[in-house]
Amino acid sequence: MEIKEQENSIELILNAINNPNLRVVSACAPSTRVAMGEMFGMEIGLNLKGKLVTALKKLGFDDVFDLDFSADLTVMEEANEFAHRVITNKNLPHLTSCCPAWVKYVEKFYPEFINNISTTKSPQQIFGAVIKTYYADMLKINPENIFVVCVMPCLAKRLERLKKGINVSKKLDVDAVLTVKELGALLKDKNIDFPNLEETEFDKAFGLGSGGGVIFGTSGGVLSSALRTLSAKFNVKDIKYLDYQINRGLDGIKEAEIKLGEKNLKVVLASGLNNAKEILERIKNGEHFDFVEVMACPGGCVNGTGMPQYPKEINKQDIVKKRAKGLFDSDLKNQIKGAHDNVLIKSIYSNFFGEPNSEKAKKILHIKR
Repeated sequence: MEIKEQENSIELILNAINNPNLRVVSACAPSTRVAMGEMFGMEIGLNLKGKLVTALKKLGFDDVFDLDFSADLTVMEEANEFAHRVITNKNLPHLTSCCPAWVKYVEKFYPEFINNISTTKSPQQIFGAVIKTYYADMLKINPENIFVVCVMPCLAKRLERLKKGINVSKKLDVDAVLTVKELGALLKDKNIDFPNLEETEFDKAFGLGSGGGVIFGTSGGVLSSALRTLSAKFNVKDIKYLDYQINRGLDGIKEAEIKLGEKNLKVVLASGLNNAKEILERIKNGEHFDFVEVMACPGGCVNGTGMPQYPKEINKQDIVKKRAKGLFDSDLKNQIKGAHDNVLIKSIYSNFFGEPNSEKAKKILHIKR
């Protein structure tokens, strides 16, 4: 499969589904579930993950997994990577790596900070890498016979999978990306009545994610999730998870000081690249931060370029808030709050990776720069 063939994702995916020699695997980002209903005139912010799984199965996908699982893997790797940087006082401030548009922005305009970017791959790329290694081994099939599709809120995700040093497969770890708008159009074309579909659970192999994984779809979600797991790592028992919800609201820049064990950490999130620029300039001028999270789209992935769009007279902030609320509500209902408490995460480390940031984990879950 040549990279140039990626230009028509829907045609590529349908061809894969119709190929009896391929196992076609999908994962859905959390933000996509609170927006898919909008493609069919449903209420904004409804978490329709059960209907989304059913819809993908009707299209012919063999497996449909929860990208929250991969977000939890990202947190385990990135939180431990950050902890090591704090202990060794190297490559601080730590810059998050989940948003490919933000990473590209740093590489192009602030190359002096490249070594500060986390080497941990995004949930999308971790998912592809896990499927083409661990899952292929589990099924005893050639990774080249697995076709991986991610349902994402963002057009930049299509380019991320082509990035140098990001793939462990001979070709691509993520073979194709579908945006919410594209998937909605495809379901309509196939006459799949999305609003009236029954709900189906994610397939079990990678079908469980924490509340921390859910909120990755909002600005500040990565930071909040990392702090949840870091609090466990530093044995902070008197902190409630809600104390770390710095991601509430749509302010462009939010700062906080967090005490973890004996460490006092200064953290900041920036929503939108103009705000990211301000933070980077402040750092260049000598201001200290330990952890910097940036989402290129204001509000985070719930405002991604691949999501349903509205006329200018519609208040976009109201839409983003409703989508974000759908994710926050899911987090509150989830009994598993942090990645470190996810039994599937514990299992994959026990059976495959050993521990976070092990040599095997670094080889598969981290980008080579």
